[in-house]
Amino acid sequence: MKEKENYRTQNKASTINMNEIETIGEGEVLLATVRHLLKRKAIPFQISVASGKGIDTEQIEMEVKRIFGSVSFKPDFVGRGPYIIAVSENEWWIVECKGAGIGKTQTQRNNFDRALASVVSYYEDRPSNPPDWAKNASIFLGLALPASQEYLRELKRRVRAPLRQRLNLWILLYDGSDKHITVIAPTEPYK
Repeated sequence: MKEKENYRTQNKASTINMNEIETIGEGEVLLATVRHLLKRKAIPFQISVASGKGIDTEQIEMEVKRIFGSVSFKPDFVGRGPYIIAVSENEWWIVECKGAGIGKTQTQRNNFDRALASVVSYYEDRPSNPPDWAKNASIFLGLALPASQEYLRELKRRVRAPLRQRLNLWILLYDGSDKHITVIAPTEPYK
């Protein structure tokens, strides 16, 4: 991936100008999100890897299995639904991931719209069929996106605090330069 060292820090996450970067694939965002959830002690038990042009589904699944190498649990890979469903004793995560490409601004906006619509459609009051040890877990919706200028603009414009708080929607911003996720909780403002 061609990258220029022209990033600026915003809300602890680098903002990526999409004119300066080739792509950040959904698989890359998914892998970073899996790592982040494991650090939170939420175990991703169901993963849906996108397929399509330019996506190496087998490679992404192999990398997820490698990440889980030291954990006795192995996730189920499914062909549809949320990218990640993860559970801890107190948290039931339903996460939608989206990459960013070199398409026009309108294409990036359409990708954002699809990701937002998907994550909102996963909203539920209670987890469905949680294990006994997680029966009191709360729903956490997650929208995992590259920290691109286009996506940040759309988040600030259209995914404001009242919506995020009502849905318990967490924004997981992926910085491709250091492979790090920066979390914006529903009650935190965008910077």
